[in-house]
Amino acid sequence: MRISMKCIWKQFWYDLVIFFREPFFALPILLLPGVFFIVYAGSMAKDAASIEGFAQYLPMYMILISFLTVFFNIGTQYVTDKQSGIFKRLLLSPISLFNVVLTYSLRGLLISVLGFFEMIAIAALVFGIPLSSNMILFFLAFLVTVMIMMLLSLTLHGFFKNSRQVMPFTIIGFQYVLFASGMIMPVEKMPTVLRYLVYVNPVYHMNQILVRVWYNAPQKVIHIAALAIWVVICLVLIRFQKGFATDK
Repeated sequence: MRISMKCIWKQFWYDLVIFFREPFFALPILLLPGVFFIVYAGSMAKDAASIEGFAQYLPMYMILISFLTVFFNIGTQYVTDKQSGIFKRLLLSPISLFNVVLTYSLRGLLISVLGFFEMIAIAALVFGIPLSSNMILFFLAFLVTVMIMMLLSLTLHGFFKNSRQVMPFTIIGFQYVLFASGMIMPVEKMPTVLRYLVYVNPVYHMNQILVRVWYNAPQKVIHIAALAIWVVICLVLIRFQKGFATDK
């Protein structure tokens, strides 16, 4: 077990070094959501009745960092590594596929947590938003959403065999998250037909759960049930894929 943990730590460390050596990925993922939040929340603050009123937008930008890390960056890397045969070479070594997937997950979790504290710092220092009285539970709920996001990412990207196939899917997925999650336009102002696209979006339900935890409000069963259904769908799809495919 000691050798396995040492191996995982080395993989995790090298993975982080490679990630932060690529500013094209690292800087937009960590900085752009914070900039968008400052600009967007600043405009909302002028019209908000109270400073607590626009704190509801805080979880969404945390989720955006998680999405960019877990779905865009790690999902694309998963397909690229599979395409280049890295998985096959790793499996010929003492490194197991579980270690590789765990390394992906740990990196996604760490970057998401950094984004979490970045948004908290912006909210508290720039806008003076009072922190939730439920911060520990809020943080734990955020970690759960990150793990669900990782499951969604690896499951959906498991259907692609090369980066040429996955790029259009990733771009469309990013647009879908932006416009069908309540981030750009409140759901209540959308046409009825478009609302159905929002209701099947797991990111929308993640945000709704985190907002209610932030305000210490009762949870709605529909949001928890929607995420549970998505988890079940992912597990079924992984079973259908016979695990995480490693062939080209």
